[in-house]
Amino acid sequence: MKKVLLLIATIMGLQSCSTEQKTVYWVNSIPKECKEGADKMQCLQVYKGESLDQAKWELLTVPIEGFTFEEGFFRKIEVSEKPLKDTPSLAYTLVRELEKVKDTRFDLQGEWRLSQMGDSTITAEAQPFLKLNVGEMKVNGSDSCNTLMGSIKTLTSKELVFGDVASTLMLCEKMEVADAFGTALKEVCSYELKDGQLLLFNQQGKALLTFKKK
Repeated sequence: MKKVLLLIATIMGLQSCSTEQKTVYWVNSIPKECKEGADKMQCLQVYKGESLDQAKWELLTVPIEGFTFEEGFFRKIEVSEKPLKDTPSLAYTLVRELEKVKDTRFDLQGEWRLSQMGDSTITAEAQPFLKLNVGEMKVNGSDSCNTLMGSIKTLTSKELVFGDVASTLMLCEKMEVADAFGTALKEVCSYELKDGQLLLFNQQGKALLTFKKK
C-alpha cells in the first residue's frame, strides 16, 4: 500500500512539474537593451494587463517561440508557459495573436524642418531641423548652426520630453535662432500632430516650435 501511495505521489509530482499554463501579454512596439550574463541584447518589453495606457512594462530576457517582433505595433498575444526541468525558468511558446495596435508614436519618426518658432516664421536661410528615431529613442539634427545629438527621455501618445542634448560648439554670424531653438527644446513637454505638422508645447500649453515633415 505504501509503495502504491508513493508511486501516486511521484506521478502527481511529475505532472505538477510539467504543468503548462496560458497567459495573455501585451508586447511593446519597441524592444529594450538588456543584459543576460555578460552579454547585451535586445529584449521584449511585456505587460500582463488589459489597458495599454496603464502598462507597466517588464523585460522578458528569453524568446517566445513562434513569435516575430514587429516594430511600430503593440501586439496582444496568448502565450503558453511551461516550466523547464531542473530550473526555475519558463519556456514561452506563442499560442495565438489576439490584437494588433499601431503605435502612433512612430508617426513622429523621420526628419522635421522648423517652420515657426513662437510667433516668428523661420526661413530656409537659418532653419533648424530634428531627426527623431522613435525605435531607439534618440534625436539628432541642427539648430541652424551646430549639430545636435541626444536622447528622447519620455514619449507617449501626448508627452514628449527630450533628455540631454549635446551640440558642437561653432560660432555662427547669427546665433539668435540657434540660441532660441536650444532654449525651446529644453521646455518641450508635449506634442500634437496636426495637418501634417508637428507642434511642440511647453508645460503651460504654449506652442513653442512648429515643424513640417521633410
